[in-house]
Amino acid sequence: MNAQVSGLSVVSTAPASMAVVVQPGFLTIADRVVEVPREVKLPIRPAGRRQYSDQVYTIRGVGAVSPSWWNGEDIRGSGGAPYQRMVPGTLSVYSSDRGTKYAPDVDYTYDYHWGTVKRMSGGRIADGETLSLDYAVWLCRYDAIVLREDGSLTVVEGDVDAPEARELLLPEPPLVRDGFVLAHIFTGWGQSCVYGGESSLSSMSTSSPPGALRGRYEDMVRRTYYVEIEPKPGGSPQLRIGATGEDYGTGLTPTRESLRWTAPRTFEWDEEFPLVMETAYGFEVDWGLGLAFPRPPQGDEDGRLQFTIEAIPEMIMDRRSVLAGDAPAASIPLEQTAHLAGFRQAMAAGRPLRIAFFGESATRAGLWPYQVMEGLRTRYPDAKLFSSNVAVGGEQSAMGIHRLEKEGLAAAPDLVVLEYLINDACSGHVEADIERTVRAILERILEYGAACMIVMANGVNPLFTKYGSKRHIRRIYALYRRLAAEYGVAFVGGFDYFDNLHRFGKYFVTELKGNMVNHTFGNEDTGWGPFDRVLGEAMLEAMLGTESLQFV
Repeated sequence: MNAQVSGLSVVSTAPASMAVVVQPGFLTIADRVVEVPREVKLPIRPAGRRQYSDQVYTIRGVGAVSPSWWNGEDIRGSGGAPYQRMVPGTLSVYSSDRGTKYAPDVDYTYDYHWGTVKRMSGGRIADGETLSLDYAVWLCRYDAIVLREDGSLTVVEGDVDAPEARELLLPEPPLVRDGFVLAHIFTGWGQSCVYGGESSLSSMSTSSPPGALRGRYEDMVRRTYYVEIEPKPGGSPQLRIGATGEDYGTGLTPTRESLRWTAPRTFEWDEEFPLVMETAYGFEVDWGLGLAFPRPPQGDEDGRLQFTIEAIPEMIMDRRSVLAGDAPAASIPLEQTAHLAGFRQAMAAGRPLRIAFFGESATRAGLWPYQVMEGLRTRYPDAKLFSSNVAVGGEQSAMGIHRLEKEGLAAAPDLVVLEYLINDACSGHVEADIERTVRAILERILEYGAACMIVMANGVNPLFTKYGSKRHIRRIYALYRRLAAEYGVAFVGGFDYFDNLHRFGKYFVTELKGNMVNHTFGNEDTGWGPFDRVLGEAMLEAMLGTESLQFV
Protein backbone atom coordinates (compact mmCIF):
# COMPACT_ATOMS: atom_id res chain seq x y z
CA MET A 1 0.00 0.00 0.00
CA ASN A 2 1.30 3.46 -0.88
CA ALA A 3 -1.07 5.88 0.80
CA GLN A 4 -0.26 9.46 1.72
CA VAL A 5 -1.32 10.26 5.26
CA SER A 6 -1.62 13.72 6.77
CA GLY A 7 -2.58 13.93 10.43
CA LEU A 8 -4.71 11.01 11.65
CA SER A 9 -2.38 10.33 14.58
CA VAL A 10 -3.79 8.17 17.37
CA VAL A 11 -3.03 9.53 20.84
CA SER A 12 -3.99 8.87 24.43
CA THR A 13 -6.61 10.93 26.21
CA ALA A 14 -5.59 13.55 28.78
CA PRO A 15 -5.45 12.18 31.39
CA ALA A 16 -4.89 8.67 30.08
CA SER A 17 -7.94 6.40 30.17
CA MET A 18 -9.31 3.31 28.47
CA ALA A 19 -9.86 5.31 25.30
CA VAL A 20 -7.82 6.82 22.49
CA VAL A 21 -8.28 9.88 20.30
CA VAL A 22 -7.86 9.96 16.52
CA GLN A 23 -6.82 13.45 15.44
CA PRO A 24 -8.16 15.13 12.28
CA GLY A 25 -6.51 14.47 8.95
CA PHE A 26 -6.87 12.70 5.67
CA LEU A 27 -5.57 9.73 3.73
CA THR A 28 -4.99 9.78 -0.02
CA ILE A 29 -4.62 6.62 -2.08
CA ALA A 30 -4.84 6.56 -5.87
CA ASP A 31 -7.67 8.98 -6.68
CA ARG A 32 -9.47 8.61 -3.35
CA VAL A 33 -9.32 10.93 -0.33
CA VAL A 34 -10.66 9.76 3.02
CA GLU A 35 -11.03 12.58 5.55
CA VAL A 36 -11.59 12.77 9.30
CA PRO A 37 -12.60 16.41 9.90
CA ARG A 38 -12.55 16.43 13.71
CA GLU A 39 -11.21 14.51 16.69
CA VAL A 40 -12.84 11.16 17.37
CA LYS A 41 -12.65 9.41 20.73
CA LEU A 42 -12.78 5.61 20.69
CA PRO A 43 -13.19 3.38 23.77
CA ILE A 44 -10.85 0.44 24.33
CA ARG A 45 -12.16 -2.55 26.22
CA PRO A 46 -9.90 -3.94 29.00
CA ALA A 47 -8.27 -7.25 28.12
CA GLY A 48 -9.24 -8.67 31.51
CA ARG A 49 -8.12 -11.86 33.18
CA ARG A 50 -8.86 -15.59 33.06
CA GLN A 51 -9.26 -18.08 35.88
CA TYR A 52 -7.72 -21.56 35.66
CA SER A 53 -8.86 -24.13 38.20
CA ASP A 54 -7.71 -27.65 39.11
CA GLN A 55 -4.84 -27.56 36.63
CA VAL A 56 -2.67 -30.69 36.63
CA TYR A 57 1.00 -29.82 37.17
CA THR A 58 3.95 -32.10 37.87
CA ILE A 59 6.35 -30.13 40.03
CA ARG A 60 9.78 -29.49 38.62
CA GLY A 61 12.73 -27.56 39.95
CA VAL A 62 13.77 -26.59 43.45
CA GLY A 63 13.49 -22.98 44.58
CA ALA A 64 15.10 -21.24 47.52
CA VAL A 65 13.15 -17.98 47.49
CA SER A 66 10.30 -16.31 45.62
CA PRO A 67 10.22 -15.02 42.95
CA SER A 68 11.93 -18.08 41.51
CA TRP A 69 12.47 -16.79 37.93
CA TRP A 70 11.95 -18.67 34.67
CA ASN A 71 11.45 -22.43 34.73
CA GLY A 72 12.02 -23.56 31.15
CA GLU A 73 9.79 -24.20 28.16
CA ASP A 74 6.81 -26.52 28.05
CA ILE A 75 3.25 -26.83 26.88
CA ARG A 76 0.99 -24.54 28.92
CA GLY A 77 -2.16 -25.33 30.82
CA SER A 78 -3.39 -28.45 32.57
CA GLY A 79 -0.83 -31.23 32.25
CA GLY A 80 1.93 -28.77 31.36
CA ALA A 81 3.49 -25.70 32.92
CA PRO A 82 1.35 -22.83 34.23
CA TYR A 83 0.68 -19.91 31.94
CA GLN A 84 2.85 -16.84 32.48
CA ARG A 85 1.70 -13.41 33.70
CA MET A 86 -0.24 -14.74 36.70
CA VAL A 87 -2.41 -12.28 38.61
CA PRO A 88 -0.50 -11.75 41.87
CA GLY A 89 -2.10 -13.37 44.88
CA THR A 90 -4.32 -15.79 42.93
CA LEU A 91 -2.10 -18.89 43.02
CA SER A 92 -3.17 -21.81 45.22
CA VAL A 93 -1.27 -25.11 45.20
CA TYR A 94 -2.93 -28.36 46.29
CA SER A 95 -2.13 -32.04 46.34
CA SER A 96 -3.57 -33.91 43.37
CA ASP A 97 -6.61 -35.03 45.39
CA ARG A 98 -7.13 -31.44 46.63
CA GLY A 99 -6.88 -32.71 50.20
CA THR A 100 -3.79 -30.69 51.12
CA LYS A 101 -3.22 -27.01 50.45
CA TYR A 102 0.49 -26.21 50.37
CA ALA A 103 1.99 -23.04 51.79
CA PRO A 104 3.90 -20.50 49.68
CA ASP A 105 7.51 -19.89 50.70
CA VAL A 106 7.28 -22.94 52.96
CA ASP A 107 6.40 -25.76 50.58
CA TYR A 108 6.96 -24.02 47.25
CA THR A 109 8.31 -20.88 45.63
CA TYR A 110 6.51 -19.01 42.90
CA ASP A 111 6.98 -16.36 40.25
CA TYR A 112 3.90 -14.51 39.04
CA HIS A 113 5.61 -13.04 35.99
CA TRP A 114 7.12 -16.24 34.60
CA GLY A 115 4.35 -18.57 35.83
CA THR A 116 6.80 -20.63 37.89
CA VAL A 117 6.11 -23.05 40.74
CA LYS A 118 9.06 -24.93 42.32
CA ARG A 119 9.22 -27.08 45.43
CA MET A 120 11.25 -26.01 48.45
CA SER A 121 13.76 -28.25 50.19
CA GLY A 122 12.30 -29.32 53.51
CA GLY A 123 8.74 -28.66 52.35
CA ARG A 124 5.93 -31.16 51.98
CA ILE A 125 5.99 -31.42 48.17
CA ALA A 126 7.91 -34.43 46.89
CA ASP A 127 10.20 -34.36 43.88
CA GLY A 128 8.08 -35.07 40.78
CA GLU A 129 4.78 -34.88 42.69
CA THR A 130 1.64 -34.21 40.68
CA LEU A 131 -0.24 -31.18 41.98
CA SER A 132 -3.47 -29.30 41.37
CA LEU A 133 -3.21 -25.55 40.75
CA ASP A 134 -5.70 -22.71 40.83
CA TYR A 135 -4.64 -19.32 39.48
CA ALA A 136 -5.69 -16.43 37.28
CA VAL A 137 -3.69 -14.83 34.48
CA TRP A 138 -3.71 -11.39 32.97
CA LEU A 139 -4.70 -11.39 29.32
CA CYS A 140 -3.36 -9.04 26.66
CA ARG A 141 -4.69 -8.00 23.28
CA TYR A 142 -4.02 -5.87 20.22
CA ASP A 143 -6.81 -3.69 18.88
CA ALA A 144 -6.66 -2.07 15.45
CA ILE A 145 -7.81 1.52 14.96
CA VAL A 146 -9.33 1.35 11.49
CA LEU A 147 -10.28 4.13 9.11
CA ARG A 148 -13.06 2.99 6.79
CA GLU A 149 -13.50 4.14 3.19
CA ASP A 150 -16.47 6.30 4.23
CA GLY A 151 -14.38 8.22 6.79
CA SER A 152 -15.77 6.42 9.82
CA LEU A 153 -13.46 5.04 12.50
CA THR A 154 -13.78 1.80 14.38
CA VAL A 155 -11.93 -0.46 16.79
CA VAL A 156 -11.31 -4.02 15.61
CA GLU A 157 -10.42 -6.21 18.58
CA GLY A 158 -7.82 -8.93 18.33
CA ASP A 159 -7.75 -12.29 20.05
CA VAL A 160 -6.42 -12.93 23.55
CA ASP A 161 -5.46 -16.52 22.72
CA ALA A 162 -2.89 -18.16 20.52
CA PRO A 163 -4.25 -20.40 17.73
CA GLU A 164 -2.80 -23.40 19.63
CA ALA A 165 -4.20 -23.56 23.18
CA ARG A 166 -0.98 -24.91 24.71
CA GLU A 167 1.07 -21.87 23.65
CA LEU A 168 1.69 -18.75 25.72
CA LEU A 169 -0.93 -16.01 25.71
CA LEU A 170 1.02 -13.68 23.39
CA PRO A 171 -1.47 -13.02 20.59
CA GLU A 172 -1.16 -11.26 17.24
CA PRO A 173 -2.95 -8.10 16.07
CA PRO A 174 -6.22 -8.67 14.21
CA LEU A 175 -6.19 -9.18 10.47
CA VAL A 176 -8.12 -6.26 8.95
CA ARG A 177 -9.24 -6.67 5.35
CA ASP A 178 -11.57 -3.68 5.03
CA GLY A 179 -10.10 -0.26 5.76
CA PHE A 180 -6.80 1.33 6.78
CA VAL A 181 -5.13 0.46 10.09
CA LEU A 182 -3.81 3.71 11.61
CA ALA A 183 -2.46 2.13 14.80
CA HIS A 184 -2.45 -0.94 16.97
CA ILE A 185 -3.33 -0.52 20.63
CA PHE A 186 -1.65 -2.94 23.02
CA THR A 187 -3.66 -3.43 26.17
CA GLY A 188 -3.67 -5.87 29.04
CA TRP A 189 -1.53 -7.36 31.81
CA GLY A 190 -3.59 -5.48 34.37
CA GLN A 191 -3.14 -2.01 32.90
CA SER A 192 -6.15 0.28 33.40
CA CYS A 193 -5.14 3.06 30.98
CA VAL A 194 -3.91 3.31 27.42
CA TYR A 195 -0.69 5.30 27.59
CA GLY A 196 0.96 7.00 24.65
CA GLY A 197 4.53 7.30 25.89
CA GLU A 198 6.06 10.77 26.30
CA SER A 199 8.29 9.98 29.27
CA SER A 200 9.68 13.06 31.01
CA LEU A 201 12.53 14.21 33.28
CA SER A 202 12.23 16.72 36.11
CA SER A 203 14.54 17.98 38.85
CA MET A 204 13.99 17.80 42.60
CA SER A 205 17.02 20.05 43.21
CA THR A 206 16.91 23.81 42.73
CA SER A 207 20.47 24.01 41.40
CA SER A 208 20.42 20.89 39.21
CA PRO A 209 21.84 21.16 35.69
CA PRO A 210 19.35 20.43 32.89
CA GLY A 211 19.60 16.80 31.91
CA ALA A 212 18.71 15.00 28.67
CA LEU A 213 16.35 12.02 28.62
CA ARG A 214 16.98 9.78 25.62
CA GLY A 215 15.75 6.51 24.16
CA ARG A 216 12.40 4.78 24.11
CA TYR A 217 10.71 3.30 27.19
CA GLU A 218 9.77 -0.31 26.37
CA ASP A 219 8.16 -1.64 29.54
CA MET A 220 4.38 -1.80 29.83
CA VAL A 221 4.28 -0.60 33.44
CA ARG A 222 4.18 3.09 34.30
CA ARG A 223 7.05 3.86 36.68
CA THR A 224 8.60 6.79 38.47
CA TYR A 225 12.38 6.57 38.52
CA TYR A 226 14.36 8.43 41.17
CA VAL A 227 17.97 9.33 40.41
CA GLU A 228 20.28 10.60 43.14
CA ILE A 229 23.69 11.99 42.17
CA GLU A 230 26.55 12.65 44.57
CA PRO A 231 29.09 14.96 42.92
CA LYS A 232 32.68 14.19 43.90
CA PRO A 233 34.89 17.29 43.50
CA GLY A 234 38.08 16.17 41.86
CA GLY A 235 36.65 12.75 40.98
CA SER A 236 33.84 11.00 39.13
CA PRO A 237 30.32 11.55 40.51
CA GLN A 238 28.24 8.65 41.83
CA LEU A 239 24.60 7.86 41.30
CA ARG A 240 21.95 5.40 42.40
CA ILE A 241 18.52 4.71 40.92
CA GLY A 242 15.23 3.41 42.32
CA ALA A 243 11.89 2.87 40.60
CA THR A 244 8.25 2.43 41.55
CA GLY A 245 5.73 0.28 39.69
CA GLU A 246 5.12 -3.46 39.61
CA ASP A 247 7.99 -5.54 40.98
CA TYR A 248 7.95 -8.36 38.44
CA GLY A 249 7.72 -11.82 39.95
CA THR A 250 6.56 -10.72 43.40
CA GLY A 251 3.51 -8.74 42.35
CA LEU A 252 4.39 -6.05 44.90
CA THR A 253 4.36 -2.35 44.02
CA PRO A 254 7.21 -0.39 45.63
CA THR A 255 6.52 3.19 46.64
CA ARG A 256 8.89 6.12 47.13
CA GLU A 257 9.45 4.92 50.70
CA SER A 258 10.15 1.28 49.83
CA LEU A 259 12.34 1.53 46.74
CA ARG A 260 14.91 -1.10 45.87
CA TRP A 261 17.95 1.02 44.99
CA THR A 262 20.72 0.09 42.61
CA ALA A 263 24.22 -0.09 44.02
CA PRO A 264 26.04 3.28 43.78
CA ARG A 265 28.15 3.61 40.64
CA THR A 266 30.37 6.22 39.08
CA PHE A 267 29.62 7.95 35.81
CA GLU A 268 30.98 10.80 33.74
CA TRP A 269 29.30 14.15 33.15
CA ASP A 270 27.94 14.60 29.59
CA GLU A 271 28.06 10.83 28.92
CA GLU A 272 24.81 8.89 28.64
CA PHE A 273 24.14 6.21 31.22
CA PRO A 274 21.26 3.70 31.12
CA LEU A 275 18.25 4.29 33.35
CA VAL A 276 18.18 0.89 35.06
CA MET A 277 16.19 -0.55 37.95
CA GLU A 278 17.06 -3.29 40.40
CA THR A 279 14.80 -6.34 40.05
CA ALA A 280 13.76 -9.02 42.50
CA TYR A 281 16.00 -11.41 40.53
CA GLY A 282 19.21 -9.83 41.77
CA PHE A 283 20.12 -8.03 38.56
CA GLU A 284 19.30 -4.71 36.93
CA VAL A 285 16.99 -4.28 33.96
CA ASP A 286 17.28 -1.59 31.31
CA TRP A 287 13.96 -0.74 29.62
CA GLY A 288 15.51 1.57 27.04
CA LEU A 289 15.79 5.06 28.54
CA GLY A 290 19.10 6.82 29.09
CA LEU A 291 20.21 10.02 30.84
CA ALA A 292 23.03 12.50 30.39
CA PHE A 293 23.87 15.50 32.59
CA PRO A 294 26.22 18.41 31.97
CA ARG A 295 28.84 19.23 34.57
CA PRO A 296 27.42 21.57 37.24
CA PRO A 297 28.84 25.10 37.31
CA GLN A 298 31.86 25.79 39.50
CA GLY A 299 30.76 26.06 43.10
CA ASP A 300 27.67 23.87 42.62
CA GLU A 301 29.51 20.53 42.60
CA ASP A 302 29.16 19.73 46.29
CA GLY A 303 25.41 19.25 46.75
CA ARG A 304 23.39 16.11 46.07
CA LEU A 305 21.30 16.27 42.91
CA GLN A 306 17.92 14.55 42.67
CA PHE A 307 15.81 13.88 39.60
CA THR A 308 12.60 12.06 38.77
CA ILE A 309 11.67 10.42 35.49
CA GLU A 310 8.07 9.60 34.67
CA ALA A 311 8.39 6.54 32.42
CA ILE A 312 5.20 6.19 30.39
CA PRO A 313 4.45 3.00 28.41
CA GLU A 314 4.00 3.30 24.65
CA MET A 315 0.86 1.26 24.11
CA ILE A 316 -0.16 3.02 20.89
CA MET A 317 1.79 1.56 17.95
CA ASP A 318 1.61 3.98 15.02
CA ARG A 319 1.18 2.22 11.65
CA ARG A 320 0.87 5.22 9.34
CA SER A 321 4.32 4.56 7.87
CA VAL A 322 3.13 1.05 6.93
CA LEU A 323 0.22 2.61 5.06
CA ALA A 324 2.79 4.73 3.24
CA GLY A 325 4.63 1.61 2.08
CA ASP A 326 7.08 0.60 4.82
CA ALA A 327 7.51 -3.19 4.81
CA PRO A 328 9.02 -5.33 7.60
CA ALA A 329 11.51 -7.22 5.41
CA ALA A 330 12.74 -3.96 3.88
CA SER A 331 13.83 -2.80 7.35
CA ILE A 332 16.42 -5.62 7.54
CA PRO A 333 19.89 -4.60 6.30
CA LEU A 334 21.33 -6.85 3.58
CA GLU A 335 25.06 -6.29 3.14
CA GLN A 336 27.91 -7.86 1.14
CA THR A 337 25.39 -9.97 -0.79
CA ALA A 338 27.81 -10.10 -3.74
CA HIS A 339 29.72 -12.63 -1.63
CA LEU A 340 26.93 -15.08 -2.47
CA ALA A 341 27.22 -14.66 -6.26
CA GLY A 342 29.09 -17.94 -6.73
CA PHE A 343 26.54 -19.84 -4.64
CA ARG A 344 23.73 -18.23 -6.63
CA GLN A 345 25.35 -19.20 -9.94
CA ALA A 346 25.81 -22.77 -8.74
CA MET A 347 22.09 -22.98 -7.89
CA ALA A 348 21.17 -21.65 -11.32
CA ALA A 349 23.45 -24.29 -12.89
CA GLY A 350 21.63 -27.06 -11.01
CA ARG A 351 24.68 -28.19 -9.05
CA PRO A 352 24.15 -30.19 -5.82
CA LEU A 353 24.69 -27.79 -2.90
CA ARG A 354 24.48 -27.96 0.88
CA ILE A 355 23.76 -25.22 3.42
CA ALA A 356 24.96 -25.72 6.99
CA PHE A 357 22.97 -23.78 9.61
CA PHE A 358 25.38 -23.16 12.49
CA GLY A 359 24.19 -21.37 15.62
CA GLU A 360 21.89 -21.63 18.64
CA SER A 361 18.22 -22.33 19.38
CA ALA A 362 16.78 -19.72 17.01
CA THR A 363 18.45 -21.74 14.24
CA ARG A 364 17.93 -25.17 15.76
CA ALA A 365 14.16 -24.87 16.28
CA GLY A 366 13.08 -21.85 14.26
CA LEU A 367 10.99 -21.80 11.12
CA TRP A 368 13.27 -19.68 8.95
CA PRO A 369 15.96 -22.26 7.98
CA TYR A 370 13.37 -24.46 6.29
CA GLN A 371 11.45 -21.55 4.85
CA VAL A 372 14.70 -20.49 3.19
CA MET A 373 15.28 -24.00 1.83
CA GLU A 374 11.73 -24.13 0.50
CA GLY A 375 12.14 -20.74 -1.18
CA LEU A 376 15.42 -21.72 -2.83
CA ARG A 377 13.99 -25.00 -4.11
CA THR A 378 10.98 -23.18 -5.49
CA ARG A 379 13.18 -20.70 -7.34
CA TYR A 380 15.65 -23.36 -8.56
CA PRO A 381 13.64 -26.59 -8.93
CA ASP A 382 16.43 -28.31 -10.88
CA ALA A 383 19.09 -27.68 -8.25
CA LYS A 384 19.80 -30.39 -5.69
CA LEU A 385 19.70 -28.41 -2.45
CA PHE A 386 20.41 -30.01 0.93
CA SER A 387 20.62 -28.66 4.45
CA SER A 388 22.48 -29.65 7.61
CA ASN A 389 21.08 -27.97 10.72
CA VAL A 390 24.01 -28.35 13.11
CA ALA A 391 22.85 -25.67 15.56
CA VAL A 392 22.67 -26.39 19.30
CA GLY A 393 20.23 -24.62 21.62
CA GLY A 394 21.80 -22.60 24.41
CA GLU A 395 25.19 -22.49 22.72
CA GLN A 396 27.47 -19.47 22.31
CA SER A 397 30.10 -18.99 19.63
CA ALA A 398 32.76 -19.77 22.25
CA MET A 399 31.23 -23.26 22.48
CA GLY A 400 30.32 -23.62 18.82
CA ILE A 401 33.86 -23.04 17.62
CA HIS A 402 34.81 -26.42 19.10
CA ARG A 403 32.16 -28.12 16.92
CA LEU A 404 32.91 -26.24 13.73
CA GLU A 405 35.21 -28.84 12.18
CA LYS A 406 33.53 -32.11 13.16
CA GLU A 407 29.91 -31.02 12.84
CA GLY A 408 29.84 -27.90 10.67
CA LEU A 409 32.53 -28.28 8.03
CA ALA A 410 32.36 -32.07 8.16
CA ALA A 411 28.96 -31.74 6.48
CA ALA A 412 30.83 -30.39 3.41
CA PRO A 413 28.78 -27.19 3.15
CA ASP A 414 28.87 -24.80 0.22
CA LEU A 415 27.35 -22.09 2.42
CA VAL A 416 27.48 -21.68 6.21
CA VAL A 417 24.75 -19.59 7.87
CA LEU A 418 26.18 -18.30 11.16
CA GLU A 419 23.75 -17.15 13.91
CA TYR A 420 24.91 -16.53 17.50
CA LEU A 421 23.82 -12.97 18.32
CA ILE A 422 21.53 -13.53 21.30
CA ASN A 423 23.57 -16.13 23.14
CA ASP A 424 26.80 -14.24 22.57
CA ALA A 425 25.20 -11.04 23.85
CA CYS A 426 23.70 -12.79 26.89
CA SER A 427 26.84 -14.78 27.70
CA GLY A 428 28.46 -12.01 29.69
CA HIS A 429 31.71 -12.49 27.77
CA VAL A 430 33.68 -9.34 27.04
CA GLU A 431 33.38 -8.06 23.50
CA ALA A 432 37.05 -8.62 22.74
CA ASP A 433 36.69 -12.34 23.49
CA ILE A 434 33.55 -12.62 21.36
CA GLU A 435 35.31 -10.84 18.52
CA ARG A 436 38.32 -13.13 18.75
CA THR A 437 36.09 -16.21 18.55
CA VAL A 438 33.96 -14.95 15.67
CA ARG A 439 37.08 -13.98 13.73
CA ALA A 440 38.42 -17.51 14.14
CA ILE A 441 35.13 -19.02 12.95
CA LEU A 442 34.94 -16.76 9.90
CA GLU A 443 38.56 -17.35 8.95
CA ARG A 444 38.16 -21.12 9.15
CA ILE A 445 34.94 -21.12 7.08
CA LEU A 446 36.56 -19.00 4.37
CA GLU A 447 39.76 -21.04 4.47
CA TYR A 448 37.66 -24.16 3.96
CA GLY A 449 36.18 -22.58 0.85
CA ALA A 450 32.53 -22.18 1.79
CA ALA A 451 30.55 -19.00 1.44
CA CYS A 452 29.24 -17.48 4.68
CA MET A 453 26.18 -15.51 5.67
CA ILE A 454 25.92 -13.97 9.14
CA VAL A 455 22.31 -13.78 10.30
CA MET A 456 21.29 -11.66 13.28
CA ALA A 457 18.00 -13.33 14.06
CA ASN A 458 16.05 -11.48 16.74
CA GLY A 459 16.24 -10.20 20.35
CA VAL A 460 15.53 -11.07 23.96
CA ASN A 461 13.35 -10.09 26.91
CA PRO A 462 15.58 -7.89 29.13
CA LEU A 463 13.86 -9.30 32.22
CA PHE A 464 15.49 -12.66 31.49
CA THR A 465 19.11 -11.62 32.05
CA LYS A 466 21.12 -8.55 32.98
CA TYR A 467 22.73 -8.77 29.54
CA GLY A 468 19.40 -8.79 27.70
CA SER A 469 18.87 -5.07 27.13
CA LYS A 470 18.58 -3.87 23.56
CA ARG A 471 21.32 -1.38 24.38
CA HIS A 472 23.76 -4.23 25.05
CA ILE A 473 22.59 -6.39 22.15
CA ARG A 474 23.08 -3.45 19.78
CA ARG A 475 26.78 -3.45 20.68
CA ILE A 476 27.23 -7.15 19.85
CA TYR A 477 25.13 -6.67 16.73
CA ALA A 478 27.44 -3.84 15.64
CA LEU A 479 30.45 -6.09 16.31
CA TYR A 480 29.11 -8.83 14.02
CA ARG A 481 28.15 -6.27 11.38
CA ARG A 482 31.65 -4.79 11.42
CA LEU A 483 33.27 -8.22 11.11
CA ALA A 484 30.95 -9.19 8.25
CA ALA A 485 32.07 -6.09 6.35
CA GLU A 486 35.75 -6.68 7.16
CA TYR A 487 35.70 -10.29 5.95
CA GLY A 488 33.39 -9.53 3.05
CA VAL A 489 30.74 -12.09 4.01
CA ALA A 490 27.00 -11.60 3.60
CA PHE A 491 25.10 -10.01 6.48
CA VAL A 492 21.36 -10.15 7.24
CA GLY A 493 20.46 -7.86 10.15
CA GLY A 494 17.20 -9.30 11.46
CA PHE A 495 17.77 -7.62 14.82
CA ASP A 496 17.16 -4.24 13.17
CA TYR A 497 13.60 -5.38 12.50
CA PHE A 498 13.20 -6.74 16.03
CA ASP A 499 14.54 -3.47 17.44
CA ASN A 500 11.91 -1.52 15.50
CA LEU A 501 8.85 -3.74 15.78
CA HIS A 502 6.88 -0.80 17.19
CA ARG A 503 7.13 0.86 13.76
CA PHE A 504 5.09 -2.04 12.39
CA GLY A 505 2.52 -2.08 15.18
CA LYS A 506 4.03 -4.68 17.53
CA TYR A 507 5.30 -4.79 21.12
CA PHE A 508 8.49 -6.83 21.08
CA VAL A 509 7.67 -9.09 24.07
CA THR A 510 4.61 -10.52 22.28
CA GLU A 511 6.91 -11.51 19.41
CA LEU A 512 8.70 -13.96 21.75
CA LYS A 513 6.04 -16.61 21.21
CA GLY A 514 7.77 -19.76 22.39
CA ASN A 515 9.07 -18.78 25.81
CA MET A 516 8.69 -15.01 26.35
CA VAL A 517 12.51 -15.01 26.35
CA ASN A 518 13.96 -15.18 22.83
CA HIS A 519 12.01 -17.59 20.60
CA THR A 520 10.00 -15.83 17.90
CA PHE A 521 8.16 -19.04 17.00
CA GLY A 522 5.69 -21.14 18.93
CA ASN A 523 6.89 -23.80 21.33
CA GLU A 524 4.41 -26.31 19.90
CA ASP A 525 3.38 -24.65 16.65
CA THR A 526 6.62 -23.37 15.12
CA GLY A 527 4.62 -21.79 12.31
CA TRP A 528 2.95 -19.40 14.74
CA GLY A 529 4.21 -15.83 14.60
CA PRO A 530 5.31 -13.75 11.61
CA PHE A 531 8.88 -12.88 12.62
CA ASP A 532 10.64 -15.92 11.18
CA ARG A 533 8.77 -15.47 7.90
CA VAL A 534 9.95 -11.87 7.63
CA LEU A 535 13.52 -12.93 8.42
CA GLY A 536 13.33 -15.75 5.87
CA GLU A 537 12.03 -13.35 3.24
CA ALA A 538 15.01 -11.04 3.82
CA MET A 539 17.45 -13.97 3.67
CA LEU A 540 15.98 -15.10 0.36
CA GLU A 541 16.38 -11.56 -0.95
CA ALA A 542 20.08 -11.70 -0.02
CA MET A 543 20.60 -15.17 -1.47
CA LEU A 544 18.65 -14.75 -4.69
CA GLY A 545 19.82 -11.24 -5.46
CA THR A 546 16.37 -10.19 -6.57
CA GLU A 547 12.89 -9.73 -5.19
CA SER A 548 12.28 -12.88 -3.16
CA LEU A 549 9.23 -14.99 -2.66
CA GLN A 550 6.67 -13.66 -0.22
CA PHE A 551 5.86 -15.82 2.80
CA VAL A 552 3.00 -14.19 4.65
